[in-house]
Amino acid sequence: MAESAVRTVLGSVGNLAVQETTFLCAVNLEVGLLKDELMRLQAYLKDVDSKWRSGNARVAVLLSQIRDAAYEAQNVIEAADHMEKRNRLKKGFMGAISRYARLPNDLVTLRKIGVEIQRVKRKIKEIFASAQNLNISLDNNVFVKDDFSQDDGPIHQNSEDDVFMVGFEDEHKEIVDKLVDNDYLLSVVSIVAMGGAGKTTLARKVYTSSRVKEHFDTLAWVTVSQKFKGIDLLKDIMKQITGHKDESVNQMTEYEVGKKINEFLSEKKYFVVLDDVWETDTWEQLNGMITVFPDATNGSRVLLTTRKEYVAKHIQMPTYVHPLKKLNEEKSWQLFSSKSLPTYKRSAIRDVDEFEKLGRKLAKKCDGLPLALAVLGGYLSKNLNAQIWSDILSDWPATKDGQMMSVILARSYKDLPNHHLRSCLLYFAAFPEDYQIDVPHLINLWIAESFIPHTPNHTLEETARSYVTELAQRSLVQVVRRSTAHGWIERIRIHDILHDWCIQEARQDGFLDTSNKTTKLVHHHHHLIT
Repeated sequence: MAESAVRTVLGSVGNLAVQETTFLCAVNLEVGLLKDELMRLQAYLKDVDSKWRSGNARVAVLLSQIRDAAYEAQNVIEAADHMEKRNRLKKGFMGAISRYARLPNDLVTLRKIGVEIQRVKRKIKEIFASAQNLNISLDNNVFVKDDFSQDDGPIHQNSEDDVFMVGFEDEHKEIVDKLVDNDYLLSVVSIVAMGGAGKTTLARKVYTSSRVKEHFDTLAWVTVSQKFKGIDLLKDIMKQITGHKDESVNQMTEYEVGKKINEFLSEKKYFVVLDDVWETDTWEQLNGMITVFPDATNGSRVLLTTRKEYVAKHIQMPTYVHPLKKLNEEKSWQLFSSKSLPTYKRSAIRDVDEFEKLGRKLAKKCDGLPLALAVLGGYLSKNLNAQIWSDILSDWPATKDGQMMSVILARSYKDLPNHHLRSCLLYFAAFPEDYQIDVPHLINLWIAESFIPHTPNHTLEETARSYVTELAQRSLVQVVRRSTAHGWIERIRIHDILHDWCIQEARQDGFLDTSNKTTKLVHHHHHLIT
């Protein structure tokens, strides 16, 4: 990931106005030389990157040194830029004086900046020396155009969730039957399974099925997740059931919102989904101040998804607990092959049989977990090489479910074709859990963060769009909606297991840091000027 640091810094060097001043000519020259050094570093990174992917530990250390040097270079350059801007202001205020007399504090700062630049340059020299010992060749072809993903499968994949529904058809029917039965009392159906087993996907299918839509008067869906605030969930529910999008809802207290929802639902046969519940007292918390969800004995229903069976059993009202079965071998293979050997690729593969034989074994290893099957399948579809497939099979981690998932995610992440895409994926850590992300908005953010490279004959938007496609093909993002006109992906979401993984990876990488409620990108600035 160091390459993203260096390239981001180079991008910001390009944007600086340092060149415009004669006043700082000495530092200017130095900054120019520093920029040259950074560009040499950038040339290195192509080769370093491939060695990093193959898991060379010494290269990983080198990369972290490069990243630190890049951030320090950025600090120095920004300090010089800041000084130069200040001086232009001073010229305005003080007319001729400042042109002839440098003010002492500027001289001190100048000297500091000069010393810092020398230090960073020494650091970079050391990096080059240790890279030589690691036999990393200098690839002169710095501005290699990143491989453009030409392999955008057929556009008519109408809903990616359909593939995930493999194996859940019976369970889907069972749950819908339970929701629309003739029992008049308010009751709960809970879907219980470990992370990555498909609970949310199944719940979403149930929520959007025509039988459910026709049976209930009003529907609402909220994602509870680990760090929920009762009042936020209630406001969200209120907006969904009443259609009020105005600000007045945001000003209301929890009691007022609860009372309004209660009044509204007393008259209706309602269906509320609480997705991803972690605590046993969530229901009590939501109904703490006032019974928000009344039992109007009209057959209203609540659907709950959770990883913990005791959470489902704890709810104080009639509850039907549905433990989600893992996919059997055949269903696993169906899902896995739809991702790893999609029909539009099969025709180009010479020895499909060999891939099928290996693929069935790999699918079996995923232990019936749809998320593992989809991500591993997406990764393998980009690596149609029997040797790679059999290596993965022989290196399979002999670990528990949770670890298996993170090994698969790490492998898929490392396999992304360039560091720009890796930055784009880690950036999802900055969004809230289970958030539906608007693609045009996401693309603007990526571009603003300088994650998207300039590619010949392509606008930044086109490149970014191809990145979204690439991540979707690898099942690293789930497609929520495509535009009917040109099949473009318009909304996506990221699985919460993958979201957690991104946060962890981004933290380790010094890429961004999440504090409880908000996320901020961390740009390591140790400012020289206060």
